Amino acid sequence: MPDHSEGAYKLRVLKFSAFAIASVVLVEVFLGLIVDSLAILSDGLHASLDVVTSVMLFVATKAALKPPDEEHTYGHEKFEPIGGLTGGIVLIGVGVLVIYEAVSKLIQSGGVKTGLGLVGFVAIGYTFCIDIFRMFIFRKATTSESTTVKAGFYHALADLSSTGIAFLGFGLATVGFYQGDSLASIVLGMLLTYLSVRLVRSSIMELSDTASKELVQKTRKVVLAHDGVLNCRNLKVRKVGSKIFVECSVQVSSLMSLEEAHALASDIEDDLAKTFGNVDATIHIEPECE
Repeated sequence: MPDHSEGAYKLRVLKFSAFAIASVVLVEVFLGLIVDSLAILSDGLHASLDVVTSVMLFVATKAALKPPDEEHTYGHEKFEPIGGLTGGIVLIGVGVLVIYEAVSKLIQSGGVKTGLGLVGFVAIGYTFCIDIFRMFIFRKATTSESTTVKAGFYHALADLSSTGIAFLGFGLATVGFYQGDSLASIVLGMLLTYLSVRLVRSSIMELSDTASKELVQKTRKVVLAHDGVLNCRNLKVRKVGSKIFVECSVQVSSLMSLEEAHALASDIEDDLAKTFGNVDATIHIEPECE
């Protein structure tokens, strides 16, 4: 069962992060349209990826705190990859559109409205402040074992980098290098598309119950490390969101009592939980074939 204090912390920071980055989308899109800066606009659209991700992680974390019900006997974690797949596909289209608009602007030799440069720098400055705020609230990510907290921290770090690119592009445009804005927006469009493709890929992998070889090998190692375990058969592992499902058959001596077998299965489940965190394990005990 997830720790409720840790769960409350994750929900709180994910909620704050979602509201903060949503404000960035509104500010940068609105002011980017005013100054006609594709770099600022594309950075605002890139921030929408983090809005989707933050909301997705918030929903998944909140669902993970709920016990399984009659309709979701395995829990509600698959809402996370479904949301990621949907949002990722939409954002790939947004990224391609940003690149298309930037290339068109380069061909037409369009520039930003330099008379409104201060407005653009206000938008970028506001975004910098929000990125730093988000990194601050995710400061526990360096010590936390929570994948959702770490994901939020990495996205905040990526946003800080993309804001720097937007600042460079807009700054170059205001001093006369008008192609800088379009070139920066192309870079940001490619970054948005790349991150969105990765999000779609990881969502598809989770929905298809794919588990990495490292995860399977580590799970098998934990099971076989217990005294009395002769073999681990039919091992099945799948990861959905932050939750890992494990099922396997463990061969033991035919002389082992029912009480000893039950205690062994409980010990294996406890060790899996200590190793991976949020684990739903089912251990079948089988006597060794003579």
